[in-house]
Amino acid sequence: MRIESIAIPLIRHVARRPRLAAAFFRLDSWGNPLLPERLSDPMLQAHLIRADPPVVWKPLYQQWFVTGYDEAREALGSTSAGVANQVDVLLDVRPFTKMSDQARRFVRNLMLLTDPPQHTRLRGLVNRAFTPRRVSSVDERMVEIIDELIAELPDREFDLMTSFAQPFPARVIGELFGIPEPDIEWLRDVSTSLVKITDIMVGFDPDEVSDAVADFSARILELAAERLREPRADLITGLAQAEDDDGDRLSDDELVAVAGIILIAGHETTSIMLALSLLALYEHPDQLTLIRQRPELWPNAVEELLRFDTALRSDPRCAIEDFELAGNPIKKGQNILILNNMANRDLRRWPDADTLRLDRQEPMGLSFGHGVHYCLGANLARAELLAALPRLLDVLGDYRVDTDAIQWRPSTVLRSIDRFPVTGG
Repeated sequence: MRIESIAIPLIRHVARRPRLAAAFFRLDSWGNPLLPERLSDPMLQAHLIRADPPVVWKPLYQQWFVTGYDEAREALGSTSAGVANQVDVLLDVRPFTKMSDQARRFVRNLMLLTDPPQHTRLRGLVNRAFTPRRVSSVDERMVEIIDELIAELPDREFDLMTSFAQPFPARVIGELFGIPEPDIEWLRDVSTSLVKITDIMVGFDPDEVSDAVADFSARILELAAERLREPRADLITGLAQAEDDDGDRLSDDELVAVAGIILIAGHETTSIMLALSLLALYEHPDQLTLIRQRPELWPNAVEELLRFDTALRSDPRCAIEDFELAGNPIKKGQNILILNNMANRDLRRWPDADTLRLDRQEPMGLSFGHGVHYCLGANLARAELLAALPRLLDVLGDYRVDTDAIQWRPSTVLRSIDRFPVTGG
């Protein structure tokens, strides 16, 4: 039995009992990583984390933690640290063990959980379909979607998540996939269920996820069959037709998993970043004034907003061989967790890393990862943020955010938000 099969359920059990958690996590210098307060303030324990080296072994978790920018970049780009091992960790732990066989195959075929040569093969086939030209084909429609959603916003207070942040990327992904407008709400619901498999420390209903995988798989394969008969200029057509020089193509399970990871990454993280960006600007009125006075800064501003408060908080790896990371001997089989949010706030790289500066020189962080697993949809996410944020600020005017009423979704992986109340000015 893997140690994770015992450790992960134990930590979950402890986290649900505040008094027990207080005693248990006192064994580690970083304290309780699952404090509810950390949902609203992910940097709450930054001073404790920064007191340790940028690569540190934590006996309580039996894994390495990487918090420095250079070290995180090195780990993410290392061929000695893989992700495929994480599949076995996931599938050996409840509630993953209770999922259907189809749902377990879905997890095993997710491209972000594969290593070369399988990852190289999958990425090569996907790149034939998910081209810059195909992504840019939705640019005009993206602007129309923004205007349509903005026209429907209430005059005063509303929930940004349900009114804009969630439907906008879902409709963009729907356009990219070629999914009819009436099915967009279904797509959002599926995404909300599928994203739950990304967080091993927070449990989920295995039946709900299994049903979502079955539903999503049936719809995507139905669309793929239709597109092979009658091709269109959409991504499902591209994925269904993708073929390398040797005639290799995506299997049905692989096609569904690729579509699933594009949906999860393209919908969930973009919706989160829309809210986090508006929150950061609200809490830094000088920067809000700056971007309104200097709109030419928007491309740089998007990078700084991504760095300052990233949606993807952590990225796991496992050593597939003995290697050295920043002078630390990593043994084969040891788990490594890269804390992206801490790497993006590395004071050695940016002495004022905890300050939002939209005109910052070289703000590029690690929000989209690095190396072979660099986010496939990074350019789409940037385009969505760049298109939506300026328009939202124009419409909202001197907006207010009820920060006490924000509902943060428990997660150790994503900085997720369920409700984000905004009042236009």
